[in-house]
Amino acid sequence: MTNPGDIERVATKVVPYYVVGVVEDEEIDGQSQNENGVAPEPATETTTRRQRPTWVGYIAAVFGLATVVLFVISMIVSAGGDYFEGTMLAYSTIVMSISAAITGILCLILGLQRRWAAFGLALGILANPLLVLIVFRFFGG
Repeated sequence: MTNPGDIERVATKVVPYYVVGVVEDEEIDGQSQNENGVAPEPATETTTRRQRPTWVGYIAAVFGLATVVLFVISMIVSAGGDYFEGTMLAYSTIVMSISAAITGILCLILGLQRRWAAFGLALGILANPLLVLIVFRFFGG
């Protein structure tokens, strides 16, 4: 290994890995002084966390519930004999299902009301007419 230079301490078993240089002659008792011999005051940093919106996870749950409601309505309309209206409602159910899934996944990734987001994601996936059709075809033979 090459000469790393003047090193005061090196943490080798702690993550993150850091290197601190040697104390300069200008520093006395851990404080550096300017030309007048006055030590500068340490800077006080106050960090404030930005509040996260809590309503986004609820939106995913509402989209999931809307998917279930649209699915049930489209099934009732189709069973009544109006196939064109039932098909249009099924298409809107698919769009709502995709919206619920995207919103739920984003909320899960960003950590915004994860329980509600997971609930909306599950409803959006389970009530998707395309997935229900695939499941029925698989078990129906």
